Amino acid sequence: MFSKTKLYWLSQIVGWLSYAIIVGVYNVLTGNLLSVELVFSLLSIFLIGISVAHAFRLIIVKLNWMRFNIPRLIPRILLGTLIAGVVVYFLKSIIIERLIVQNAYEFNLTEAFPSIISWTLLYLIWSLLYFLFHFVTNYKKEEIKNLRWQAAKNEIELNKMKSQLNPHFIFNSMNSIRALINENPTLAKEAITQLSNVLRNSLLMGKQKLIPFGDEMKLVNDYLGLEKTRFEERLTIERDIDKNTEVFLLPPLMIQTIVENGIKHGTSKLPEGGTLTIKAAIENEKLKIVIYNSGFYDLNKKSETGFGLLNTIQRLRLLYGRKASFEIINEDNRVKTTLLIPKETIL
Repeated sequence: MFSKTKLYWLSQIVGWLSYAIIVGVYNVLTGNLLSVELVFSLLSIFLIGISVAHAFRLIIVKLNWMRFNIPRLIPRILLGTLIAGVVVYFLKSIIIERLIVQNAYEFNLTEAFPSIISWTLLYLIWSLLYFLFHFVTNYKKEEIKNLRWQAAKNEIELNKMKSQLNPHFIFNSMNSIRALINENPTLAKEAITQLSNVLRNSLLMGKQKLIPFGDEMKLVNDYLGLEKTRFEERLTIERDIDKNTEVFLLPPLMIQTIVENGIKHGTSKLPEGGTLTIKAAIENEKLKIVIYNSGFYDLNKKSETGFGLLNTIQRLRLLYGRKASFEIINEDNRVKTTLLIPKETIL
């Protein structure tokens, strides 16, 4: 990969050498012989052209023309290229006419004007290419800078969401255990052991951006065991998990949040209890997770149950953009939550 300096000089040499060759071919085609004088004239055109272009570039860098916007840059480019055209004309006339051809040079405005204009146009094209290259390069730098800034912002948002999830989860779990202490101390001890496992795993997972679906389900199963102890016959748990889905990666605590939300705002509010079903399969190379819970999702009261759901939607958007999807609907007297996550697996 060329550095900017090497690329600049390569472009200069190739560009002016090509121009000198084109001039030489034109002279030969119009009847001029390929003489020593013509070769030296073309060489002088190459050297003069590249020297004046480089001097023009030094002025651009010295005066920092890159800081100007286009309306302020245009008159500077026009004036600079006109001066470059005049300088090249006189250098060419002195070197070629006097030193190479050995003719006495006499200034003639009628002959000089078209030559100066043609050189001015040539340097105008050079300037446009030079500034276009730098504009494109600077645009890419800004784009990379913006992408890095956006990535840092997304990381901050994700960390913020994780910090919000853990206290929310702990609070609800402690409430579950508190309800068991007086009713059944033995079960309460088992629940504390389960909670310990859940907390340990959730803290470890919270430090990761993505985790295997299998690890997430271990946490979910511990949580469901805790809730099953609390609700007993009022909570029925069903699972239909494709083993091949366990290596898919997904954001930590995402399934647990949805399950917790379903129990808290669904099953726990029904006198007769209900059923929570978790299904996972691979569909079109994506991880498809469907969670059913008894109850009814009221869109008009989503503010009461929306923290976990909104959190899930935001995390999916930050991590996957439009490649992932989230949907929650009422279906057959149950709440159906569907997640589609792009394929990312561990080795």
